[in-house]
Amino acid sequence: MVTRALALVMAPLERLWALAAVMLVWHVYAVIQGFNRIVLPTPLSVLANIVEEWPLYAPKLALTMTVAIAGLILGAALGALGAIAAWISRIASAFVATSALVVRSVPFVVFIPILSRMMGYNVTMEITIVALLSFFPSFVLVSSGLSALPPSALDVSRAFGATTIKRLIYIALPISLTNLVAALRLSAARVVLGAMVAEFLTGLDGLGSVFLLARADLESERALGAAVIAAAAALILVQVGEALERWMNRRMT
Repeated sequence: MVTRALALVMAPLERLWALAAVMLVWHVYAVIQGFNRIVLPTPLSVLANIVEEWPLYAPKLALTMTVAIAGLILGAALGALGAIAAWISRIASAFVATSALVVRSVPFVVFIPILSRMMGYNVTMEITIVALLSFFPSFVLVSSGLSALPPSALDVSRAFGATTIKRLIYIALPISLTNLVAALRLSAARVVLGAMVAEFLTGLDGLGSVFLLARADLESERALGAAVIAAAAALILVQVGEALERWMNRRMT
């Protein structure tokens, strides 16, 4: 039990060597070049700024993560519902698949000014932007799970007179749950970026607005502090997604 717990703790830490290497290169480059702290502060000064101004960062991080998680859940749910509709109806499949491709092919920053004018500069608009980021992975992976049903299971269900809805509830959805959780993991890192970019471009409160104001005031340490906190939050969200995926795979096997 102790060995397993230690392995669970060390597994995420083993991946941090790349981050540590980036920090080291950043520090050495900034010191050798002799950059002013306004141009490029060292990682240590950025971390010191985060510790010193944590009362400023904490509520902004809470706002950004609320938007990111709400958008992640909403986008995954809509993607799953779209995949289910496409599985049930060929007409719905043509409509939803085309819409998903359009959403995926257009850079999400293009939607920000459009939705801002349509919905206003508010949290609902931010959540919608983030949901667009997580919609496509959920739609694709859940569609893949629904399409990979065992033919024998479908044949048996038809032989017993099961309707399409019953086949969906008792066969298709349980098999596709692992794909849905995988979609959550894949989208976890992007949703934090999406929320922060939406805040940056619209001026709404959050880490994005901290970065925007700090950049305008030439406060590089605060700007990079907001970016580092967002990156750390995204990493934690990905780790949570991976843990949830492992748990789901164990439950389904």
